[in-house]
Amino acid sequence: MSDVTGALQEQHRRHVSRMKRGPVDEGFVDEVHALIAKLQEAGAIVADPAERSQVRALLRFWGHVVYDQTGVYPDTTLQPLDPGRVPALEGEEPSRRRWPSLVWMLVGGAAAAIIAAGLVLVGWFSLPRDTAVETPTLIPTPTPLPFVSRVAVGMGLGEDGGLESATDTFCLGVADVVAEVALEGVEPEALWRWEVQRAGEVVAASAATPWGEDERHVVRPLQARSEGVEPGRYELLIYAGEHVVGAHSFRVLDVTPGLSNLQVADVPESSGEAPGGPGERVFEPGVRVIYLSYDYEGFCPGLGISHVLSHEGEPLRESVGGWSGAPQGRAQVAFQAPAGGPFSLGSYEVTVTGLGQEPARVAFRIGEVEQVVSEEVSPAFGDIAIALGVQPDGTPTLDVPDGGFDWNTKVVYAVFEYEGMTDSLPWSALWMRNGEEIARQERLWDMETAGTAGTHWIARYDELGQVLPGGSYSVTVYIENVAQRTASFDIRYYVPPE
Repeated sequence: MSDVTGALQEQHRRHVSRMKRGPVDEGFVDEVHALIAKLQEAGAIVADPAERSQVRALLRFWGHVVYDQTGVYPDTTLQPLDPGRVPALEGEEPSRRRWPSLVWMLVGGAAAAIIAAGLVLVGWFSLPRDTAVETPTLIPTPTPLPFVSRVAVGMGLGEDGGLESATDTFCLGVADVVAEVALEGVEPEALWRWEVQRAGEVVAASAATPWGEDERHVVRPLQARSEGVEPGRYELLIYAGEHVVGAHSFRVLDVTPGLSNLQVADVPESSGEAPGGPGERVFEPGVRVIYLSYDYEGFCPGLGISHVLSHEGEPLRESVGGWSGAPQGRAQVAFQAPAGGPFSLGSYEVTVTGLGQEPARVAFRIGEVEQVVSEEVSPAFGDIAIALGVQPDGTPTLDVPDGGFDWNTKVVYAVFEYEGMTDSLPWSALWMRNGEEIARQERLWDMETAGTAGTHWIARYDELGQVLPGGSYSVTVYIENVAQRTASFDIRYYVPPE
């Protein structure tokens, strides 16, 4: 074996050992790409046919490893032999003048006979009579490892005994996982086995058995009982002897298939609120295509989903097929009216089934849209209630007693109702005592926290926490500097005890 081929074989063994220790990362894939580049370049300098075949086998092996990890098969073309780069044998003199081939044959044959006879005689007479002649030990050329030409996983079997359909993602609760394995360069008596790892731990494995005469083998690496295969990411490893010759990743989802937020529209991307209000959308006559959209999660390839559009209780259009998208996201299905014309007027319903649960439904109607004329309400404040407290729902507590509040009152609330308010509408409150202004509160209405109608309150208190001084008080609320309501109250003066 040449030094080049020996070095490449050693790199191959190190990489295989790395795969055997556990899941690989992007850095390992980059190292494999570098090894493939070296193997390709070796084609220009490795002349021996057996060694070139060995290099080709290694290229195919690592090409399948990259494909399993990335989904893209790399270029594994062996470079053509370049005689100018082939290392010369020690002592060879390419520039020497060559004799005719017949002369060389005669001279070579005679020389070989003489040398052979001489070596035999020298060896025979140089050995003691009681010593047996040992046969020289020949170092065999290493045989290339078998490599995986196909490894795939799925759920069902086809008529030919192989996988019906391959997938790398399974729904939660899958009963079992079937794998199909094919090896090349394997002898019938060679031992092979498989192993399944999850989070670096072996969860299932087979005993080593001869490969046999079959071109492929179908096995069930994962089988569950009633609860299904445990969710997670798995790694299927294929062994030839004690070497990992192939690997394949797959996963079982941890979310039950489900969907939500069903919506219908007459355009691919719906915007705004439905004319018919929540729960039912109303479209004007002339609609030719209806689009159903919904959020989904836990979907796996091959999951049978059925979408049925019904008109007045009778099925009109149906879309059935195996799922082929991502495990979660937002889906959209289009229903076209019969014969290319518009949909008829009336009530419709879209039903989604096939998830092992209650069907999901959304209703809509095609007909004349009723125009609802809403009476515009002008912004206004209601009567003001003065109190010492207020509940979270706006109900005042401890109203003004006869004779006014006590002299030790520290805070007074003004509670009032409002309607017709709009965002950023200016409003204010003016507090007065004994005919003089003591405080003014000016604000912009916040629709996000207060809305258009409800109950609001403001408070008067001393910023230092002292009691409010005695006297006659009033509070007036304004909208855009227009007075709305006024309320008056008294706080009794302090009377020292006698």
